[in-house]
Amino acid sequence: MRFIALGIALLICTGCSSYLRNREVEQVAKDWSMVIRASQVIPVYPLTEDLQPGDIFLVQLPIDDQHKIYKQRGFLPLDNMIHRLDPQGYGEFYDRSFEVGRDGTPLPKYWLTPQGETRPWSLAPTASFPTYTFSVRSGGGFNLALPVQGVPIGLSLLGGGAAQGTVTIADARTYGVDTISLYNDVVKWARDNREFLSNFAPGDKGQSYVRVVSRVYLAGRLNVSLQSSQSTGATASGGAPKPVDLVVPSAGPDPQQVSVDAYNENVSKLNTMLLEALKKVSASGAEQLLPGGTVKVVAAAAGTISLVETFNRALVIGYLGFDVLIDHDGILGPPIPTHAVLAEQIRPPTATATSELLSTAALRTSYEILLDRKKQGDPRAAALVEDLDKLDRLVPEKYPCPIVGLRSAGAPLSVIHEAGTPVPRDVRGFPVVTTYRGQLIGSIDKLRKTAGDLQKHLAANEQALQALNLALREHALLLNRAVEVANRIEM
Repeated sequence: MRFIALGIALLICTGCSSYLRNREVEQVAKDWSMVIRASQVIPVYPLTEDLQPGDIFLVQLPIDDQHKIYKQRGFLPLDNMIHRLDPQGYGEFYDRSFEVGRDGTPLPKYWLTPQGETRPWSLAPTASFPTYTFSVRSGGGFNLALPVQGVPIGLSLLGGGAAQGTVTIADARTYGVDTISLYNDVVKWARDNREFLSNFAPGDKGQSYVRVVSRVYLAGRLNVSLQSSQSTGATASGGAPKPVDLVVPSAGPDPQQVSVDAYNENVSKLNTMLLEALKKVSASGAEQLLPGGTVKVVAAAAGTISLVETFNRALVIGYLGFDVLIDHDGILGPPIPTHAVLAEQIRPPTATATSELLSTAALRTSYEILLDRKKQGDPRAAALVEDLDKLDRLVPEKYPCPIVGLRSAGAPLSVIHEAGTPVPRDVRGFPVVTTYRGQLIGSIDKLRKTAGDLQKHLAANEQALQALNLALREHALLLNRAVEVANRIEM
């Protein structure tokens, strides 16, 4: 038995040494990633427990380069995490399906350590992945290599030759949150961190993005089955006996000599040898297996073996998310699915500066059209009017600078609204925005044309207009939509 255990350890070490070669390691990563990508999930490599919805990563690679690396490697590394949000939409998202810990324990902690349950993630939504087939050859590279211990161990127990196999991702779980609520959380975070994000605004080095994880997929167990492609069994092969042949009893001429009890006993011995071969001393004086989980043989025969690798806690194998372009002044654009960006080279659009491209008159006219349609019972127009009216909060309560103009025809240019005086709000809603913006634009135009003492107010006026435009740009999609719908109604 000691000879067998030593042989197993040597075979495992031999297999591990081949993984250390750079080319083989890269192939392992790509092959595993292709397995996950086949399920329309963006692969994570290496597998990790520490990834969850709300994680934000900075992406500075151009889209074309991302596509090339994704195709070449099979995955993109998540190596520049800048923030972890606590999504606020879990409760509403799972309101009619799963308990999400309203007792104060947030996700994913509520599912990671559920009260009254023995297994982590037992309360989380389940997921199912298909069974994948692969071929493997020791010392000659893997046609499909997996970043799990079960494949090299199984191949070693078969004698280190070529084999055909299958892998099943089992005990899979998934959880996530909707894009709309998560995007709103991201926009709020971006508003508080605009100074940081403005460092990555479009420039000579191209455009940068934030990649936001919205859903993750976890695996708790991997089932691996291998069947030798060569002649198996000591008698048939005429060579040195394989570990499987030595441990699992052969039927021989008298099948009655092989009992179920003996078979189970020998499989148990095989697992004991695996445990000893893979064991290493860890902290606190306790012995643990090498990272990745526990590997156990569940069935074996001459030329075939089935193993189960169980992770101590489920590991993330893939995710879904969306990309958002970082525009000027650190303002974020609309969300585009990450899968579409990587697979189809779709570029996330910018946050169009609608407030700078459209005139105040166009915005006001569109609003009046929508208001009229609202009175006629158009629900779409009513919704747009409601959203536009909320923008009056962007206008300060008091003028931040003197507003100059003509008090009457023929009168000299003068200050008509002193800084610090209340901004008129006789009519609430979006008209407050267009009136205030129109006053600033008119005041700036007149100040630029005068050479008198009033020109000292020009900088303050320009700063006030810039602040308003910056605030409006965060609602560029709404303004674009309002103008688009209003123009279509007119036609």
